[in-house]
Amino acid sequence: MGFNEQYHKLLADKKQNLATLSEKSTELISDLMSPEKWFEAMALCEAAVDAGKLDDNILTLRVEMFFNGKELHSGVNLNDEDYAEWFVQLVDFNMKLADAGITDAWVELSSHYDHARFPYRDYSKSEEYMLTGVNLENPLALALHGYHLYYGMSFAEVDKEKGRELMLKAKAKNFEKADVYLLISEFDSDIDPAVYEQKIKDHNSTAKIGNQLWYLLGDLYHEKFGDINRAIEAYDKGIELNGDPYCKYKKALAILNGGIEGNKDEAILMMEDTYGWNVAHAADFMGQVYYYNEDYRNVEKAIEWYKKAISYYNAHAMLNISFIYLYNDDYKNIAEGIKYMDMAIENGNIRALDEKAYFLLETGEENRNIPEAKALLEKAYDAGDGYAAFRLGQGYQCAEFSEERDYETAFKYYLVGAERDNLFAIEMLGRYYRAGIVGDPDPEKSLEYYRKAVDRNSNYARVELAICYEDGFGVEQDYNKAFELLSIAADNNHPYAYTKLGYYYMNGIMGETDLDKAFEYFSKAVEGGDPDAMFNLGRIYKYSIGRPENPELALKYFMLAAKNGDMDANIEMGISYEHEYGGLEFDGEKAIGYMNFAAERGHSYAQYKLGVYYYYGIVEKDKEKGLEYLRKAYENGSPYAAAILGDHLLYSHDENEDLGDAFQYYKFAADKDYVTEGIGLCYQFGIGVEISESEAFKYYLIAAGRDYIAAKLRLGLCYKYEIGTNKNIVEAYKWLLQAAEEGNRIAEYEVGMLLLDGEGVAMDLEKGIDWLHKAAEDEQDDAQLELGNCYLTGRGVDEDEVQAMYWYQKAAENGNETAQKIIGKRNKRR
Repeated sequence: MGFNEQYHKLLADKKQNLATLSEKSTELISDLMSPEKWFEAMALCEAAVDAGKLDDNILTLRVEMFFNGKELHSGVNLNDEDYAEWFVQLVDFNMKLADAGITDAWVELSSHYDHARFPYRDYSKSEEYMLTGVNLENPLALALHGYHLYYGMSFAEVDKEKGRELMLKAKAKNFEKADVYLLISEFDSDIDPAVYEQKIKDHNSTAKIGNQLWYLLGDLYHEKFGDINRAIEAYDKGIELNGDPYCKYKKALAILNGGIEGNKDEAILMMEDTYGWNVAHAADFMGQVYYYNEDYRNVEKAIEWYKKAISYYNAHAMLNISFIYLYNDDYKNIAEGIKYMDMAIENGNIRALDEKAYFLLETGEENRNIPEAKALLEKAYDAGDGYAAFRLGQGYQCAEFSEERDYETAFKYYLVGAERDNLFAIEMLGRYYRAGIVGDPDPEKSLEYYRKAVDRNSNYARVELAICYEDGFGVEQDYNKAFELLSIAADNNHPYAYTKLGYYYMNGIMGETDLDKAFEYFSKAVEGGDPDAMFNLGRIYKYSIGRPENPELALKYFMLAAKNGDMDANIEMGISYEHEYGGLEFDGEKAIGYMNFAAERGHSYAQYKLGVYYYYGIVEKDKEKGLEYLRKAYENGSPYAAAILGDHLLYSHDENEDLGDAFQYYKFAADKDYVTEGIGLCYQFGIGVEISESEAFKYYLIAAGRDYIAAKLRLGLCYKYEIGTNKNIVEAYKWLLQAAEEGNRIAEYEVGMLLLDGEGVAMDLEKGIDWLHKAAEDEQDDAQLELGNCYLTGRGVDEDEVQAMYWYQKAAENGNETAQKIIGKRNKRR
């Protein structure tokens, strides 16, 4: 039987028994908790008003019917068809009461449209009927509309002064409910909590049971006194006296959230019951219980409860159900998810604006819509949202919302976000002031924001503050304090804190190294998804740091870190493909690809390597592109790139390039402790700097000591020819031999001559001839000339004029002028 059929049957019965209506009303007044009895009471009152038989008993019944949400409870579990009939019937009923001069009916009509199930809510009608009651100076209308104005509820915008004025006006009419609303409105005031506690107790001691405020007393104990046990005692009192739904909701909430011990199964039943008493957010909470609580996880039930909350326009539930459809693979339905998210936005949920922007920015190219996301964030920002301020700042910082990175604009948004108490914005300001991203570094402000974030339990800020203590930034350097902060963050499972502690143990910062602990912390960080830790595990396995070398595992972690955006890991992968590490086949394209990832993100070493790849042609030579990356690397501080740029000018510069600039590049590299023979050549021959043989010798000595072949040659020649140092043929032979053994053809020639002449070493004609042969075969023209002389004179070899002329010819072809004279012609140098 549908609602209309059932109700009209009740109405017909009451109209046939008009004489018993007053007596029957006294029976029903204490039995209105069940919907069936409430429907009967409505039929009784409607029959009475139609017959003009409203008396005090029936009017008292009518008041009780609408007391504390009983009318809403009567319709909450109706199906959609019955609810539609119930809704219309209740409107008709209250209109009849209003026409009969019952001014409370205007308030009931307003509340009916205000609290209606989807799609019947109508704020314009709610406002119209409420203001009608206010204009008639109905006490209930004055009190309730005043309450709405005070908090900006329903159709009303916040006007605390006007709201309080109306509530006081209702109180002056001796309307008890006005005392309830006035007392509630003091909760967020500056009133002393102890004074407020006494006021609530005094109210509860005299008020009608349904008007007592046990839930308010409980909230006071919980939120102002921080005493959950006293709060539960107050909630229990409200439940005991009249089954107060809000007291049930708060007690169940405390049990299910783990605030107090209790039977969670009973708490769930209690929470489900409160939904039937116009506590729509109880349905939203039940959705969360069934979705997020592993002990009760049931996605179907979660969706069912979210939809119940949504039916009463609960925007939070709309948002929660959208998460299921957008992110749960088993229930994924993007269109459905966006539908509910848009519903949440339409119903004023600011977080939904943020969440939709997140979805459009962070969940893949197929969903990416930067203009719409930016517009959503701007709308949330205009509504005073702190996260939106942070995310707009991040968007400008990362050039999502601008053509280039715009740190100034980002900084302005972060400032607003911090003012709105957004933790991410507070963290970013700490970073901006520490790094001097906008203006000079400001230790005082950086520490202020980091400490503020730490007070909010930010592990990110703990790590950043630890770095400040490591560097002595704004504080006295203190590794113990840094270690303490990192340990707290690690105890909270912060991945990068694990990584930092891994460094501490690997490098022995707090004492002796402990490579096992370093490995343990890096492994924990990898479980948390930290790319830096993945890279470090790769290093451990590649370079045998506390573990045997394992190329397979090294490459595994380098690849994992590279996929997660770690620049150093991308560099390692590039080098691995370049040098065929771990069984990889040489692949120049992949080497370039990995190196390019880090180079395009400003990594100077990657820019240097990419420059080398293009300059020398790991795949195809592109000298100009190579120079472009080398210059970028140099501008980013790479000494290696500076040295290559110096070599370029020294050995293969174009006509429009200034050879003298080579010295500036070499000097830049040397100042960063990267010394090659290039700076020595500049000093020896006055290239871009005044000649200084002593400076040349100094730098040759440094570079040779670091195993640079060309520097060993130059150092040997300095000792041989007394350049910047005393002549020392023994030292000359030592350094020239080292360079020769590493394939330097000039050194091969010099060593051969010293052996032939017995200078700095015992004469050894056979070895001398061998070194000359090596140099000659490497197309060293002086060696070819001397080898021709040896064959011509029989020095160290049998005389052989044919061989002699062969080597003279080779020397002449390589531009040796003496050889050219010998064979009677001059050839251009190759």
